[in-house]
Amino acid sequence: MLDHPMPTEPRDGPAPHQDPTEWGRLVESLDVASVFVVLSSWIGPKLRGQVAVEDIWQETLWCSWRDREQHEWKNLSAWRMWLLSIARNRVRDAGRMLGRTKRGGDHQIDAFSALSNYESVSSLLPPGSTTPSRVAGFRERARAMELALDSLEPDLRSVVQLRLFEEVAMRDVAEQLGVPLSTAKERLLRGVQRYRHRLRQLLGSEEGSGGMP
Repeated sequence: MLDHPMPTEPRDGPAPHQDPTEWGRLVESLDVASVFVVLSSWIGPKLRGQVAVEDIWQETLWCSWRDREQHEWKNLSAWRMWLLSIARNRVRDAGRMLGRTKRGGDHQIDAFSALSNYESVSSLLPPGSTTPSRVAGFRERARAMELALDSLEPDLRSVVQLRLFEEVAMRDVAEQLGVPLSTAKERLLRGVQRYRHRLRQLLGSEEGSGGMP
C-alpha cells in the first residue's frame, strides 16, 4: 500500500508525524489517492452532495497535526490507520449534522466545521502538506482506482477494498464477510490481479502494477 516506508528505528528529535520538516514527505508517502477512495466509499451518495472528499481529508490532516502528540509513532502504516480513524469520525460527524439539518426542516446545511471559515486549511499545516495541483492529481488517480474497483465482481471488490485500501487484517476481512479465511485469500488474489490489470488500462501505463494498491 505505502510506496515509501518511513523509518521505524529510534531517532533523535520528534517523531516524523510531529516534525514539521518531515510532514510533507510523510503525507506524500501515504498514496493519498487510495485514501480518497476509502473516504468516498464512507461518504456515500447521501452525503456526497454536501461534503467533499477533499474537505474531509483536509480536516483529517488538520486534526492529526493538532492532536499529533496523541499518536505514538510506530510506522507509516499505523499512522495511516490512525488518520483513517480520524477521517471516519469526521464522516460520521458530517452525517449527524446532515441528519439534524433534515429534521429541522429544509434549511441549508451549516458549514461542516469551523475550519470552513479559513481561506485554506493548508495554512494551518506545516509547509508541503497539500497544494491544489497535488489534490487534483490525487483526485484523478482516485477516480481511476474507483473505476478499477467497480469493474470487479461484488465478492472480489469487497475483499480488495477492505484489505488493499483499508488495510484490514485478512482474518478480520474473512470475519466481516462471513467466509472462511482461505476463501477470502483466494478472492483477494483474484481480485488484486484483475484490479491491477484494469487500473493499468485506465492509467495507460504500468503505474497500476507498482506500489499498493
